[in-house]
Amino acid sequence: RDDVESRGLGDVYKRQMYQVSTLQALMMGDYEGHISIRALLKKGDTGLGTFDSLHGEMILLDGICYRALEDGHVEVSQEEDRSPFAVASFLKEDDAFPISAPDFSALQQALNARRIRQGKNNICLCRIDGDFEEIKARSEVPQTRPYRPLAVAMKTDQREFTFEHVSGSLVCVYFPLYMDKLNMAGWHIHFISKDRRHGGHVFGLSLTKGSARLASLPSFELAIPQESDFQHLDPTVSKEDIEAVEGKKA
Repeated sequence: RDDVESRGLGDVYKRQMYQVSTLQALMMGDYEGHISIRALLKKGDTGLGTFDSLHGEMILLDGICYRALEDGHVEVSQEEDRSPFAVASFLKEDDAFPISAPDFSALQQALNARRIRQGKNNICLCRIDGDFEEIKARSEVPQTRPYRPLAVAMKTDQREFTFEHVSGSLVCVYFPLYMDKLNMAGWHIHFISKDRRHGGHVFGLSLTKGSARLASLPSFELAIPQESDFQHLDPTVSKEDIEAVEGKKA
């Protein structure tokens, strides 16, 4: 620690991404809630994830945790609710800039151009507030035991919806390639409308105009679940299954 601080990197310990469990575990069907929302909110005011039994998509914004249900409607989660997989950080931007993008690919390219300025192999967290011509999003039906692998469950229980001419916020999380399978390499994005009534996991969009706040995070904390579901999993998962679930190609 002293050596780190002597090199001017003491702030590393204050600027980190916190993650509970791994993407591999979620992909293999570990939907058991490992952390309460109360505890997660102590780790950050901005983030994303899912809920116990895969009951909805999580959007963490301004220190409030929201749940996007299978019909795209949003509710505020309870502090005693639990999550099997989530990431959170306190958003302190290194870069703020205007942004627009005709489609999902263009948005990722624009975000990549800005994050690389901070260091291309860091984890990044970005919030975008803006006006959207279209948001294509999804959530999923809650699962029951015995839990199926995520790629299998999503074939029948994913629900997609489109929001048109809507204002709102994107929570965007980037993990570098070397962290592949701990989390998804690349950008993972969730949306919530300005009125906090609609949202979900984003797989397509058109951003008319917006303002972005991007933080480059040089530290990472992983909470390894001790519950039997996680500890007995075989974490083998294919890149193709991850891409299918995320709704995009690498």
